[in-house]
Amino acid sequence: MTTETTPPRTLGAVMSSEAGYEAEVDDSPLRISGFIALLLSLLSGFTIVAIPMVGFAIAAVLCGMFALRKSDSQSLPVGTTAARIGILVAVLFGTWGVGRYAFKRDTLGSQAEYFARQFLRVASSGNEIYAKELQKSYVNRYLVTMPLEETYELERLRIERQMREAQERGEEFSPPGAEDDTTVTDLVKYPVDQEWVLFRPVRIFNHYGRQKAEVVLATDHTESAYKLRIVLEYLVHKDRGTSEWYVETCLPFRKRIVAESVL
Repeated sequence: MTTETTPPRTLGAVMSSEAGYEAEVDDSPLRISGFIALLLSLLSGFTIVAIPMVGFAIAAVLCGMFALRKSDSQSLPVGTTAARIGILVAVLFGTWGVGRYAFKRDTLGSQAEYFARQFLRVASSGNEIYAKELQKSYVNRYLVTMPLEETYELERLRIERQMREAQERGEEFSPPGAEDDTTVTDLVKYPVDQEWVLFRPVRIFNHYGRQKAEVVLATDHTESAYKLRIVLEYLVHKDRGTSEWYVETCLPFRKRIVAESVL
């Protein structure tokens, strides 16, 4: 008498095996969007350098959320771990970049506004020479040991001589920064304690790697008030490591007709 250790296979099972049928397997689906989210989150690290790169952080979060959608499979989809890491990294870099930009904008904006107001006080008090010095970067300013009055008087005589020579030749001569000088000189008609109001928020921007600020001040809150557009540049001393502002332009505010940049 023999005992079978394995159950006998039915004819249907044998036929199914011979026909090539296999048992149903639950494969894990592949979520490519999860790996894309991780890649975009790494690129969002450049948000610390350029704020427009925050778009990569937003795209990484959206791709990560799409990768974490529900699945009909019982197995964990491949790429969900990368999606979670990507969302975390994107939120970290995006928050860091936006927060740093906002802090820098508020700090530099308040400094630029304060320096612009002090510049107007100097110009309104009639100190034209010192106002001109504030319109130069620290490397172009005269030494403290030089007599500024005599130096500027010699400079004025030199420009007048050049103008006479140009008129004798029948040419036109316009001193550099003449419009700026006229605007600054005309500020003496305003009292030193003039309450200049901020016409619009201070704009902080970069121009060819140079940190600048645009401050628009007005005599009052009315639309017809006299407005000044002051563009300042933020400079850092290479030797001493200290920083300072200087007035690049000071002109009456005019609304631009064309766009400042072409995309």
